[in-house]
Amino acid sequence: MKRYVFVLGSLFFAAILWGNDSYSKTSALFGLDPNAGTNSFLTLLIPGGGKYEGMATAHTAVALDGGYMEANPAAGSYIPRTMISLAHVDWISNSALENLTFTFRPESLEDMGIGFNLKYLHVPFAAYNEWGSQYERYGGTASGWYSELIATSSISYNFLRSFYFGGLSIGASLKAGYRGVSAALEPGQNAISLMGDVGLMTQFNFLKPYAARDMNFSIGASIKNLGAEFIKNPDPLPTHASFGLAYKPLRPLTIAVDFNVPFNLDGSPAQGVSVATGLNADITSFLSAHTGVLIKTGKPRFTIGTDVVLKKMTISANYTLDLASQLELFDRMSVSIKIDLDTVRQLLIKDDVQALYLEGLEFYASGKVVEAITTFENCLALDPSYKPAREMLQTAQETLLHGETLRDALIE
Repeated sequence: MKRYVFVLGSLFFAAILWGNDSYSKTSALFGLDPNAGTNSFLTLLIPGGGKYEGMATAHTAVALDGGYMEANPAAGSYIPRTMISLAHVDWISNSALENLTFTFRPESLEDMGIGFNLKYLHVPFAAYNEWGSQYERYGGTASGWYSELIATSSISYNFLRSFYFGGLSIGASLKAGYRGVSAALEPGQNAISLMGDVGLMTQFNFLKPYAARDMNFSIGASIKNLGAEFIKNPDPLPTHASFGLAYKPLRPLTIAVDFNVPFNLDGSPAQGVSVATGLNADITSFLSAHTGVLIKTGKPRFTIGTDVVLKKMTISANYTLDLASQLELFDRMSVSIKIDLDTVRQLLIKDDVQALYLEGLEFYASGKVVEAITTFENCLALDPSYKPAREMLQTAQETLLHGETLRDALIE
């Protein structure tokens, strides 16, 4: 584990050196994309925190938390637990992104994954002239707000899952977006959009040097943001295809690589191809670290972060450094809270089981053996591993049997 910590620390140190260097020199190394900024609803490209952001969006073949909804809807069937997460992302200047995700697998359909997500970007805005002063438009000061809201629902199903094969998962997402622009800035720019994602993902064992039931190799592919905005003279949405690989050479270490190919449905030129690499290391049972690099023309990105597990919840923090960051302000921080609802449910069930067990004891002590048996059976239905209830159930059943035998003997 010390090796992983050293690597992450070295990457963070390199990021600081990079940030202290001239942004103009760094920008020249990665060039400029002539098609940057030609798409609408760019909130779709802003990662919403958690491990998805922390691994620099290298997530097409990764299923670690609710971040899969931004990368590949097919991963939902591989998420083992029901969870809800809330994230706050400090974006550029005074802008901020709020992200809410809920994902679960129905008990009656264990091979199905379902998820819901809300992303909300809010940007306070003031227009300035070439002398640095605010100017007036439409009879007032050109200041106001810009916001985007994206609502997503996804579903996935895993086929052919077995002990030796992780199965093939197919998933799809439906998205609706709303853009609000203050009329003081530019009237008539409010718009809605409808779009969808489709994805595939599979898991299997390959070059696995350790023993574990979890598969160590994943392959994923997705096409995201297929749709359009509804406004006069619309711009194309940031549609792109992604292909990803994820490999666990060691039980606590996940390495992921994504290849992203943007394209525009209207046939206009799109941005250039990008490559994202990410790493997640489980250092202890309560601490993990992640990092990643996105290589993209004109906009490279480096992210580092950590997750701290606190029994029922996980707190995640990330820092992103790119050519829009201001290192001295640390304005690209994100914080998210993930609540494991299965753990909460188990704790609630534990309380219910205890209450039922005590109720059964009261029935048994008062001679109501039939009611005691029913109560102990209900207790075991909630938690089959609750041994005291099983023992008392057996005792109550034997008591009832002996009572019936004695009654029959007396009748004879």
